[in-house]
Amino acid sequence: MFSSSLNSSQLGKLVSSSGILDVSWSKISELHGSTYQDKNSALRTKIYQDSKYILVVFSAPPICKNSSSPTLISGETNTFSFLYSAKIPSFSLHTPALEIFTSNYDELLMLKSELRESPKPVIITGAALGGSVASLFTLWLLEAVDRRQKLPLCITFGSPLIGDASLQQILNHSVMNSCFLHVVDDAARSPITEDLFKPFGMFLICFGSECICIDDPEAVLELLNGVNADLVGWTDYGEVIKRLRYSSMAESSLMIDDIIIDRMEGRARKKKLRFDLLNKVNDIKIGMIYLDRYVKQSKKSKICSYDCFKTQTIFPYSQFRNELNDFFKSVVENIENMPRKEKSVLKTISLFAGNNYRRLVEPFDIAEHYLSGRKEYRTTGRSRHYVMLEKWLNELFYKSYSHRPGKDLSDLITVDSCFWAEVEEAIIVINLLKTNVGMKHEELIGKLARFEEYVWEMILKSEVSPEIFWEKSSFMRWWKEYKEIKGRYGFDSTPSPFIEFMNSEMYKNYG
Repeated sequence: MFSSSLNSSQLGKLVSSSGILDVSWSKISELHGSTYQDKNSALRTKIYQDSKYILVVFSAPPICKNSSSPTLISGETNTFSFLYSAKIPSFSLHTPALEIFTSNYDELLMLKSELRESPKPVIITGAALGGSVASLFTLWLLEAVDRRQKLPLCITFGSPLIGDASLQQILNHSVMNSCFLHVVDDAARSPITEDLFKPFGMFLICFGSECICIDDPEAVLELLNGVNADLVGWTDYGEVIKRLRYSSMAESSLMIDDIIIDRMEGRARKKKLRFDLLNKVNDIKIGMIYLDRYVKQSKKSKICSYDCFKTQTIFPYSQFRNELNDFFKSVVENIENMPRKEKSVLKTISLFAGNNYRRLVEPFDIAEHYLSGRKEYRTTGRSRHYVMLEKWLNELFYKSYSHRPGKDLSDLITVDSCFWAEVEEAIIVINLLKTNVGMKHEELIGKLARFEEYVWEMILKSEVSPEIFWEKSSFMRWWKEYKEIKGRYGFDSTPSPFIEFMNSEMYKNYG
């Protein structure tokens, strides 16, 4: 029923023998000894300069367990608003730690300015409530640190958890999660109230002379399934570190329940899949190549890839299409869960590939939508991940896809991936006009006029593929019926530039 085959034990030994815990704790003890003869004294910080790093120590007064209620963080003017993600615009923080942070804001702002461009690695540490304030400060500092520099490391000892499940979820999708190491002694557990506060970062959990190092928040809650006394105060972690140091060379005999290990391994696999997304960008290019080949083969036959897909009983590249859909849905979900500060990096890497994919694959989704008898694809059938990929492209990178006059457009894929949905809606309007069913003629004619303007604007910008003008395309089928119906209903008195372009067959020279 029990197993000791866990890499986290080896990692725990590596951390405990590195010396960084000894250094951090010695400075914490030094500051604590000079500070808390009065247990109600305020926050104190001290900077220690080393030839290799800067050590910043936080020390705060003890608190009572029942005062650890959460404070909601929301609104754009909040100090921690940079942590919001697209899906999570608020979270809650540990009130005593936040109150100390807020009351010392000016001093901490000066400290932040001093550390943000430090040429040496920065270690921020504290014990008990001092560690919780250190965690808050580290999160704040991470907003300002250039990600090309070495990120600060926060080490806490026996500190209360500072955030709720929402903050945990945000940081679980962030590189910031790796900047925290929380040392906890099982014999003097920090308060963990599962309904209020959740762990994030790496935890070094000490069991006598043994320890494990894990970054699985659910396993942390399972292993630390209790609380300590009412006063969340001082535990001598010097003794804990000494026990670990003496046992670091011995073979581990720590036994962890197999059930906990199995759950950890399952969550680790899911996490690996999420963080492997960027590594898969090259792999998914294979699917893109096959779909691009399909489009080009259709063009050789003078059949739009959209119409070719509609007439095929079996699509030969369904596997690649499904893999691409799954991949980019995961990318979009991951971006939406990341803090604002970080998501632009993943956007930059994946956005252009994502929008090439969108223009290749979405027309197939549109074809299936209308073949099944449905309507209004943009509003009722479009997947959210397409919407977000297009939105982010327009917000961040999209300047103009206009092509210079005379440029070869033969390989162009229509820029608006919903173009064929607009064509299908225009065909539906034509059919309604023919049968005199549904909306008034004026309203239907207005829809056709707006579609005409939409197409003409794309033609002027060279944003449609020449394949739409091939004789058997759905667009040309619409045009023939539109031309006929314009004459029938007498709204052809002043030909538009688009009508002249089509009537004069100038489209044959397009692209």
